Amino acid sequence: MAEKGLPMPRKVMVLTGKRGGFGAMKPMLRLLRDDPTFELQLVVTDQHLNPRFGRTITEVEQEFPIAAAVDMEQRDGSAAGRARALGVCATRMAEALDALKPDLCLLYGDRGEVLASAMAATALGIPIGHMQGGDVSGSVDEQVRHAVTKLAHLHFPSTQESAQRILRMGEEPWRVQVTGDHHLDLIVAGEYATQAEVAETAGIDPNQPVIVLLQHSETTAPDAAYQQMAETLIAVRATGMQTVVVYPCSDVGYEGIVRAIEEFATGSQFRVFRNLDAPVFWGLLALATVMVGNSSAGIIETPCFRLPAINIGRRQENRLHAENVIHVGHERAAIAAALDRALNDAPFRASARNCAQVYGDGKAGWRTVEAIRDLPLDSRLFVKRMTY
Repeated sequence: MAEKGLPMPRKVMVLTGKRGGFGAMKPMLRLLRDDPTFELQLVVTDQHLNPRFGRTITEVEQEFPIAAAVDMEQRDGSAAGRARALGVCATRMAEALDALKPDLCLLYGDRGEVLASAMAATALGIPIGHMQGGDVSGSVDEQVRHAVTKLAHLHFPSTQESAQRILRMGEEPWRVQVTGDHHLDLIVAGEYATQAEVAETAGIDPNQPVIVLLQHSETTAPDAAYQQMAETLIAVRATGMQTVVVYPCSDVGYEGIVRAIEEFATGSQFRVFRNLDAPVFWGLLALATVMVGNSSAGIIETPCFRLPAINIGRRQENRLHAENVIHVGHERAAIAAALDRALNDAPFRASARNCAQVYGDGKAGWRTVEAIRDLPLDSRLFVKRMTY
């Protein structure tokens, strides 16, 4: 509630559906929460409410009030199960948005719950700001990301290259502001776990080499998820190095990934986690020897730690990356060769130690908040024109 004589705070709904996006947005969420000119309406959904993925709503509640919790009731990792869950999400997000009546919705990334929420906001006449638009990748995520771009009214891409793609999609230049990627904000601020804290949480010896493994299903080939993860785990197991394995996200095919983890990530070499809080995960990257898998963290966050990263398959295909990344297919021999290069090739390890960070300077949250502070939410925002 605004003080007498002051304008009402601008109500900003922010959606979070998974651990990584929430951790990345924390600086922005803090600014919105603590600034009296805004009223933060944080809505949690998808993995945050799913016990299979650690029910990470508890992590959110430790720092922020939750305006609504939207359970998508995803029953399994099948295409039909995910499609049904997204339908549930669209319906319940419509109800939540209608009750909250935000002045602006801020949506992050390329996941299905983001598209479902964008559809609901569009039908309700609520303007949308989209973060991380314009990136490219090699899966269904890219289709979702660009669909959200066309529904959104404001765009906060991570890089100039992504901004140019948004413009080539016909979006008006005044709607686009490059902010950098939000994943960098807390890393640059140094808000991640210490080596000792990571060692205790993950049960690892920080004085020995550590592999971090995070691999999701490829949404264009979900039936191959088990075999793809098996190939990765067999190659990693052959190194004998202590390995921290983190569960995948809730995309179609995730059950195959989990089944492979349960079958191959066994014995004292492996530490398996359904979830690691973002500060612990980033602290793990800070002490790791190499990251393996197909998470965007291998592309976006590892350069902050000058950490070699092996990107497997098509999920991050053609995404802008630094010199620390090795791209390989899903064959165990290719993965083993990449591991050998990442661990033992002196020229490559030198290039990783000196790699550039192409995703910004750690001020994405601040730039986004400043961009929406005084922006008129009027008819000009709603009337979108193709520029070509």
